[in-house]
Amino acid sequence: MNSAEPNPAAAGLDISGVVVHVDPLRASAARVALEAIPGVTVHAVSPEGKLVATLETASEALSAALCERIQALPQVQAVAMAYHQLENDPDQEV
Repeated sequence: MNSAEPNPAAAGLDISGVVVHVDPLRASAARVALEAIPGVTVHAVSPEGKLVATLETASEALSAALCERIQALPQVQAVAMAYHQLENDPDQEV
C-alpha cells in the first residue's frame, strides 16, 4: 500500500480539497500525473490551468506529504489547500 493511500484500519480519514496551479498548456499531463497518485481524485480542470482535486489519506501528516509530492511534479506551479476535514469515525453517519 502506498503511504498516501487511505488505510482502512486507521482510526480516521483525512480529507483535503486542493487547487493545483499548472501551466494551461500542461494541464492534461498534470491531470494524468495527479490521477496516477493513489488517494488523489481530480474533479475539474479550468482553461486557466487550475485543477480541483481531493486528497484522502489516513492522517494530516500523510496529507501534507501528499501535497509535497504533488508540488514536486514537473507540471505543477503551486498547490493551495482550500478545504480540510478529519473524520475520526468515517463509518459514522452525521
